[in-house]
Amino acid sequence: MSKQEEMNYPVSNPMDLLFDENYLKEAVAAEALVGGNIGAGLDWGNAYPKLLLNLSLLERLTTLRVSLNREIKLTINSWDLGVGIEKALIAARACVKEKLISPPPEVIPHLSLVLQQDDLYKEEFISNRAVLRSLLKVLLTDIDWEAIAIAAANSVREQVLSQVSMGEIVSV
Repeated sequence: MSKQEEMNYPVSNPMDLLFDENYLKEAVAAEALVGGNIGAGLDWGNAYPKLLLNLSLLERLTTLRVSLNREIKLTINSWDLGVGIEKALIAARACVKEKLISPPPEVIPHLSLVLQQDDLYKEEFISNRAVLRSLLKVLLTDIDWEAIAIAAANSVREQVLSQVSMGEIVSV
């Protein structure tokens, strides 16, 4: 039996794979075996059509991502980063997307809890900011925040160098 056949998990609900510790361990091991990203995590493979059939789950995942992106935007905007805001937002959204596509094992229980709270999904986005902030604290690591800070700093750096190269230095 090939490794791919061994990992073929019949599921009625694709979210079950996200919360199946054995599946995740095997997916990570398979990825390590080939030395690259083969889509472990939320790359549903054969289960993707089932995810599309479970519109409720697909809708919740979409709502969660939109809501997290909205929360990260509100947070970063409150920091008054000037020209660094856009690049910080791009970096933050990429980090959130990456963590939702392939969540680390320690994040899975938190995602599961949020995805199972029916009361959060009554509107087009989750309005409970405390829940979103709590999930962002778990989703984004110090390394992610460092990448966001570097993106903002590089944007400011580019702006300064652009102004200097255009001779727009203001004399005092």
